[in-house]
Order: sequence, then C-alpha cells, then structure tokens
Amino acid sequence: MLDLTSAPAIFLQPHADDAALSCGGTVAAIAAAGRSSHIITLFAGEIVPQLVSSFAEWKHSRWNLTDPEEVIDIRRSEDAEAARTLGCSVRWLGLPDVIYRGDTVTSDDELFGPIDANGLALADHLVDELTSLPEWQPSATVFVPLAIGSHIDHQIVFETGVGLARRGHRVFAWEDAPYVIHTPEGLGQRLEQVRARLGPPELVGIEEQLERKLDAIRAYRTQVPVIFRFTDDFRAATREFARQTGGGVAAERFWPVL
Repeated sequence: MLDLTSAPAIFLQPHADDAALSCGGTVAAIAAAGRSSHIITLFAGEIVPQLVSSFAEWKHSRWNLTDPEEVIDIRRSEDAEAARTLGCSVRWLGLPDVIYRGDTVTSDDELFGPIDANGLALADHLVDELTSLPEWQPSATVFVPLAIGSHIDHQIVFETGVGLARRGHRVFAWEDAPYVIHTPEGLGQRLEQVRARLGPPELVGIEEQLERKLDAIRAYRTQVPVIFRFTDDFRAATREFARQTGGGVAAERFWPVL
C-alpha cells in the first residue's frame, strides 16, 4: 500500500464533511505521523439571504435548519469538531456553496450535472487563491475529490486539482463517499469521463485510524441522517466499504491526477 505520511498534506474539500467521509483515515494518519495536515473547505462562505432559493430552503429543511446564518455557524462548527478529531487544521474560504450562487441550480438534477464555462473559470481562480494561502506548501501532497456522483462543486474542485497538477504539484483524487457506497456504478461512470487525466489507483491503509475517521464523520450531525439515509448504521456501512476496498484491511483509494 502507498505511504503518504512522509510529506505535509492539504485536503481540498468542496463542503464541510467531504474529506472526513472520503479520506478521513488518511487525514488522521498523516497528522498522527507528525506531518502538517490541513483541510480547506472551499465553498463555505456566508449566505446572502436574498439568494436563498426554494431549493436551498428545501435542503435546509432536510438538515433541520432554517436560519441561513445558523446554517453557516453550525456547518462550520461541525467541520471544526471533525478536524480536531482527525488532528488537523481547517480553513473556510469565502465562496458560497453552489446552492447559494443565485439560480445556478434549482433541483438535484441540475446539482448533479455538467459544469459550465463559469465553473471552469472558478477552478482556475481557485488555483491562484489556494497557492497564496499561508497553509500552502509547494512540497505538500494535495487531495481533491474525484467527483463521483457529478456534484457541480466536486467537479470544480477536481478541475482545481488538475490545474494544480499542471503546475507541478503532487495531486491525488479520492473516492467520494458516501456516493461510491450507495451507488457504486458511479465510480465507473466517472472514470470513463476523466480516465485520461488519472494514473493507476493506489491504496492507503487506514485500519489504525478507522475509528477516528468514524468519530469525525459523526461530528456532522446535520448531515449524517441525510447522506446515510440508505442505512441505519453509518459506521457499519463505512467500515464495511473500507475493508472491502483494502481486501479485508481498511483502506482508502486514490488516483494520481496527471
């Protein structure tokens, strides 16, 4: 299995919860090895009430939240708790989630669809912004979502990773959970779209950090009942998937971004 604990790491998550869900074991392993480990939540900006659409309000209702200001405060609080559990830092950028970017999306069909020229331009902007942050280290390994499930924001962050790789940074793409757990065929569909930009997959063993990963996921109390609605035991589902990935020993899978 691949050892990624020899260098500092930066995990670029679209939203609060993505890194813990998909590669929390790797985050924890790098931190436990004494390397600097940072999560940067890209779409965590303030919500403009006038831009909260009926679709966004529906999302809030599923999280049992109503006040837009409360949404940001609680989501950031959950993110901070998860980061403490994993042993890393977290920074929130000022960009809003796609559901708060005007009428960009008005339904799940639009939320999980192709990105347009504006999305690609945003990815280019993020490359410049990220490399100017105080956490940025040229020697760091950068992790981004593969964008299984095709969420617009996940695709934008993947394209950001492609841009960073083109500048010579070491970048890996993770399997987006729980998408890959409840809809495994989504992995093959996504690989068909981006295979030319990926190297062969690598496994990272996380057995020693598996329970810490599960504890970090638990911190996202507003999200777990919604994103794990396909099971009544998110810990068991996550544990089973990790051990299937590693052939009996818990692991997380990554693709080098070329």
